Amino acid sequence: MKYRINPSLAVLLATFCFVFEAGLNERGARAAESKDFQDFEKHIRPVLVEQCYACHSAKAKKVKGGLLLDTREGIRRGGDSGPAVVPGKPDESLLLDALRYDGFEMPPSNRLPEDVVKRFEAWIASGAPDPRDGIASEVTPTVDIEAGRKFWSFQPLRVAAAPRPTLDARARNDIDRFLLAGLEAKGLRPAADALPADLLRRATFDLTGLPPTSDEVGAFVLAVEKQSKEGEAFAAVVERLLASPRFGERWGRHWLDVARYAESTGGGHNVLFPLAYRYRDWVIDSLNADKPYDRFIREQIAGDLLPARDAGQRNEQLAATGFLVVGMKDLRENNTHRFRMAMADEQIDAVGRAFLGLTLACAKCHDHKFDPIPTADYYALAGIFTSSEPMLGARRNRQRNAFAAGLLTQADAAATFSDDDLAKLLQTRVDATYKRLAIRDEQWRILDAKGFKKDIQKYSSLLESQPAIQKLRAELKLLEERLEELRRRYTAALPHTIMGMRESTPTDCAIHIRGEDTQLGPVVPRGFPQVLVRGKQAQLPVDQSGRLQLAQWMADPNHPLTARVMVNRTWQQLFGIGLVETPDDFGYTGQPPSNPELLDYLAHRFITHGWSLKTLIAEIMQSRAYQLNTTYDAKSFELDPNNRLLWRSNRRRLDSDALFDAIRQISNDLVLTRPEPVIPPMPDDDRVKSMDLKEWFLPTARHRTIYQPVLRDHIPEDWKLFDFPDPELVTGIRSVTTVPTQSLHLMNSPFIATHAKQTAAIVIQEGGDDAAIIRSAYLRILNRSPGEDEIKDAKAFLIEFRAADADKQSAVAALCQSLFASAEFVYLH
Repeated sequence: MKYRINPSLAVLLATFCFVFEAGLNERGARAAESKDFQDFEKHIRPVLVEQCYACHSAKAKKVKGGLLLDTREGIRRGGDSGPAVVPGKPDESLLLDALRYDGFEMPPSNRLPEDVVKRFEAWIASGAPDPRDGIASEVTPTVDIEAGRKFWSFQPLRVAAAPRPTLDARARNDIDRFLLAGLEAKGLRPAADALPADLLRRATFDLTGLPPTSDEVGAFVLAVEKQSKEGEAFAAVVERLLASPRFGERWGRHWLDVARYAESTGGGHNVLFPLAYRYRDWVIDSLNADKPYDRFIREQIAGDLLPARDAGQRNEQLAATGFLVVGMKDLRENNTHRFRMAMADEQIDAVGRAFLGLTLACAKCHDHKFDPIPTADYYALAGIFTSSEPMLGARRNRQRNAFAAGLLTQADAAATFSDDDLAKLLQTRVDATYKRLAIRDEQWRILDAKGFKKDIQKYSSLLESQPAIQKLRAELKLLEERLEELRRRYTAALPHTIMGMRESTPTDCAIHIRGEDTQLGPVVPRGFPQVLVRGKQAQLPVDQSGRLQLAQWMADPNHPLTARVMVNRTWQQLFGIGLVETPDDFGYTGQPPSNPELLDYLAHRFITHGWSLKTLIAEIMQSRAYQLNTTYDAKSFELDPNNRLLWRSNRRRLDSDALFDAIRQISNDLVLTRPEPVIPPMPDDDRVKSMDLKEWFLPTARHRTIYQPVLRDHIPEDWKLFDFPDPELVTGIRSVTTVPTQSLHLMNSPFIATHAKQTAAIVIQEGGDDAAIIRSAYLRILNRSPGEDEIKDAKAFLIEFRAADADKQSAVAALCQSLFASAEFVYLH
């Protein structure tokens, strides 16, 4: 029967309704603002610079229509015709009318592609976030490298001895001492410790993305009571969870957010990446093996250039370079140089944000507006990446180069498909297309000569009897047979290939004036950002791309950013917010660290402990700070409303992955084995929009979300509802939105109803009266026993629900559904 909301259910739902704290909303807003500015710098500003500034900027020889588009104030004020952009109101924004060629026409001689126009529409609809100040276009900044090196994040690590605060007796390690000193300086005291059941739930979700079992909760509570040394029982739990295969799946998802992982190209054609899963699996396996983070970096940037002990390691390292190629691609671009430069731009942006916490790509069209990164540094890096070839395995595209659709062959491949084979395949496909066009043209010529209308279907018998048509048909048949054989070989080779990088001819890159490939400036030697190089910049080998040297430089223990950025990402995942609030921006527009001494202390420890992520996580989690409760205190809140000094633990909402995985796990519907890869044969049209996506989604529907397909422009709606990130950009911190549809989804969606019913069947099967069933449901879903008042209310609910002609399982299912919809389930306390 269908579930019905009655008064008791309404009361129960009200009891457990969402409780959203102001701090969560503020942090979500800051994360959203950071992403909005990234989107502007990535997709809006470059178009304005390239297409509009020549006529509509302070540097234009003659400003047309009184319209300046090079500042936030100018673009909103507009020109002679009125405001160009009205934030939040696309239909009232004249700029959008002009881009649509509706009344105005901009650019006048080169209408922009529809997807670019849609980006502007979405940007305006979201409030037109624009980081440019009112004088940005009027000042030509001079990059002062030496002055820039004085900025905190560009300085070497400064390791200070841990302080000795007055509350030192509460400290469990030096992390606590740094934090307690900060609290004491503000007159704050830390909250009490979390209850054992709450702490276990928090830790289990943090390390595995899944809830603890009822048995695990009971065992931990008992272990805490019997432990001979404070923290001993919890240390054992952390060790157990870090050793679980589920750890790599959970923390792999964190890294895949940063790596902008997806299994399709996005862009106009949005073609499948059939081999992207190899990179995903490499990330999971590397984290489970606690691969040292410096090695983790080197393999992703230059794994193909590192020595390997055997074929297996060779293949793993090739798969690691998938980091550089899983980003968004526009396969409609048929200009090889422009296509390759766009890929290099995306790679520079990903490497800069992911590993260094810097927005390097903002120096593409001009010197960086805020950080000491000149345009020359951008093109020094671009030379490194354009001196390598990304082998995408993306089969439908307008590029006839091997790197666009090519395959890296595994070291022990049973079937191969060479560059020459690929060139033949692409050329044969083009030849077949032109042959079909030639047949059509000849058919029209014949009909025209005979004075007939150009109705090919009507005169098909006549046309097919013509010798010229028969000859062309025979030629087309040969091409199609050749193409089919090449496709068969390609499909056979695909399971034995890898998506990644390989070396090409090393070439330095010329500066592209304003980012335009038609306006080239001086050639820049390949190299690294000057502000991060101490001493003289080393010259890269003339016979190598420089990727290996770039990887070694970033993974150097003396690099000022690498360890800090990763430590901050780790801290963020455990506390909900980093010591630096802007994990992808350690530059001038980012936030300074709330505790710089602690950040450098942990970065130094990270390096000296062999770049071990698991060791770092264990040390942080064994601090008392991690184990505090989330209790509100009015005085502390007044002094530190955003809890930046960590006087209590932050209440954190489960992200979309943990939420849906947990519900499946609780209802015994989660498959924990890694699924077999789905590699479809090469179709005539492998654009995502032309495919039956069930072929990709169904085989993994019951597996963990990390193993389910992430296709650009086709993210499942329920994932997006709970803020699954857009894989177009590096996402170091997910937005946390609060919208009514989230609560409605948890109350009414078929997914929740189905799994509530399955969970009800489990707790009923465990036996007992209503009180026993209620205790079982609470333990299974909320990981704690209910209080007497809760048992009383839940009993009344079950009685009233059954009185409305509902069977026992439906009543218990409604109870389970209300618990799934509760704030206590959706949040970590």
